Amino acid sequence: MKRSDKITIVGVGLMGGSIGLAIKKKGLAKEVAGVFRHKATLDKALKRKAVDKGYMNIKDGVKGADLVILATPVSSIVRVAREVIKYAAKGAVITDVGSTKEWIVAQLEKASKGSSVNFVGSHPMAGSEHNGVEFSRDSLLEEAPCIVTKTSRTDNSALSKVVNFWKRLGGRVKVMTPAQHDRSVALISHLPHIIAFGLAGAVPEKDMAYAAESFRDTTRIASSDPNLWADIFLTNRKEAIKACRMFERSYKNILKALSINDHNGIVNALKKAKAKHDRFIHGRKT
Repeated sequence: MKRSDKITIVGVGLMGGSIGLAIKKKGLAKEVAGVFRHKATLDKALKRKAVDKGYMNIKDGVKGADLVILATPVSSIVRVAREVIKYAAKGAVITDVGSTKEWIVAQLEKASKGSSVNFVGSHPMAGSEHNGVEFSRDSLLEEAPCIVTKTSRTDNSALSKVVNFWKRLGGRVKVMTPAQHDRSVALISHLPHIIAFGLAGAVPEKDMAYAAESFRDTTRIASSDPNLWADIFLTNRKEAIKACRMFERSYKNILKALSINDHNGIVNALKKAKAKHDRFIHGRKT
């Protein structure tokens, strides 16, 4: 990927701001522009140096950009992208950072059909329970998995550009279909958030007063934005429900053994889970 004249980020919060900082750190663009809804956020992003210039409208913000990154909440990506498509420069590539892909990609492949721009879906698997550009950091994407989606309608040149972009920001890129993405992410991202929210909601506050690190670690992501995650769950509802059912079967094995005082059954279930977890941790360190 050659150095861009201009890359525009629409929605400069934690993720958008971190992408902007990383682009500037790596020298991937002469100019990093941001499009904002609120002037206060624009001012914060400029102060944080996450963008070089800020705009309050999409038309001016995407002018002359050869790559546009949509980092708005999932529920607004399609609406925002349709406006970007109207004003983007000829030959521009549009990608996103949305946590669900099948719905977004289907809508935006239709919207961009016959236009002079190409859309390729992305999902960098990085983030935090915190929101806002003030929490952004240029290292957020280093070594983070990043899924890029491909369909029968994906332009190969645009796909290559998006893949190379995330790789140059330090991401470990995997290309898959939108459906494959949604199934996998429902299990490894959406389900953990559902469990964390559920656990935090289940424990009475009077008992939380005695909670130590294990409870804090397990429920950390329950501090995430409820509106953002409601949109994610609902746009990937079918796969999120399947993931919940898989978890239900797993924990019920432990519950069954517990209810009949089956020590060996509990140990075996815990051993299998521990071995799987340890292989995952070991794999990340190698």
